[in-house]
Amino acid sequence: MNIDPLQKRKISGELYTRRSITTKVIKESLGWSFDELIDRASIRDRRHSDYIPSEVLVYYLRQTKSDNADGRFIRLYDILRDRVEAACPRASRHVGDKIHEDARLAEIRDATVDHVTELMFTDRQNYDEQLDIYEVVFDKAVRSAHITKLRKVNRRENASEDVEDAVTGEVRAVVEAALERYKKGDLTAEDDLDYRIHVRRAINALPTDEREVIDLMLADIPIETNKDGERSMTELLGCVEKTVRNRRDRAFAKIRQALALEVDNGK
Repeated sequence: MNIDPLQKRKISGELYTRRSITTKVIKESLGWSFDELIDRASIRDRRHSDYIPSEVLVYYLRQTKSDNADGRFIRLYDILRDRVEAACPRASRHVGDKIHEDARLAEIRDATVDHVTELMFTDRQNYDEQLDIYEVVFDKAVRSAHITKLRKVNRRENASEDVEDAVTGEVRAVVEAALERYKKGDLTAEDDLDYRIHVRRAINALPTDEREVIDLMLADIPIETNKDGERSMTELLGCVEKTVRNRRDRAFAKIRQALALEVDNGK
């Protein structure tokens, strides 16, 4: 049985490829029965020798459409849905002997799960390239989807603030301030729109880990926080403060360089 390549392409034009460990497990599992695959997929402990990476399960989920097996699809989908939810920050916490759920975080979690669920079902009808990234880096893809939903909730809650351009997307003051010396004064409305397009284009071209930091900045998420129940970048990205700051600084440097190059090229 051949393992078909993914179809989504990077900005460079190169196809996304599965990680070697994913391909290795897929090849090893080709001789298993479906029940054996499900038994191993039910293992949640990543340290267990029989643990199946989520990327492998996404591969098998997509394969079920070739045999039109709804039952197989649903069994895999149920496991993956649980893994998507587990990959989101917890919305509930223990306070004494009671469990309190943060309604805002629960809304973002549910929106994330619904988004990934929709991708799985649309892919079943017609190949959806957006699901390819879940075969490459499942947890990171879920985290990215979670950040996107978080930004939407933040924009809704801060709707009274002039923080979003309806045409070009959002570029908040915290980013513009860091790039201010690259923005000429007394811009016309047309020039200001052009500037925002360049900034958004530069942000979109960043590597994923750096773009995530900028996206969280746009959503007003602090790098670290002492406020009870408030999310921080270190928690959402799963890394220490120094790493977040390094990614932020690299992102700013690349955005500045991109803007300088565009100005030099007369764009």
